[in-house]
Amino acid sequence: MNDDNMNKNKDDLWIKSMMESVKKEPTENLSYRIMHQIETEQAFSRAKPKLSKQKDNSLVDLRNVFGLMYLVLLITGGYFFLQGGKEALFTGSFLWTCITIGSIFSVYFLIITIDNSLRNKQKNKSSTSK
Repeated sequence: MNDDNMNKNKDDLWIKSMMESVKKEPTENLSYRIMHQIETEQAFSRAKPKLSKQKDNSLVDLRNVFGLMYLVLLITGGYFFLQGGKEALFTGSFLWTCITIGSIFSVYFLIITIDNSLRNKQKNKSSTSK
């Protein structure tokens, strides 16, 4: 049994020495190029900002809310024009109607912006705590 262990150890040492003699070391130039490639890929992968989606989201909300507001103002102006002609567009009731519509849509946009901000803070808080 001792002979078997000794032979196995000799075989292991022989295999190890053979593996070490065959092993090739990369040249310094190759190591430099590989490290340069890894650093370049890491630099490009870190360059993508995650906050750009949030900014785009608020711009989309701005466009949607105020685009709808101008559509409602156009419809209101058309209604006043059909009811009273050109003079109806210069009356106080039309002016106050436009101011009311603009105020309602502005408050709605403010609520959407605050809600998105709170959701992003909550999302960031939960993602950093993990």
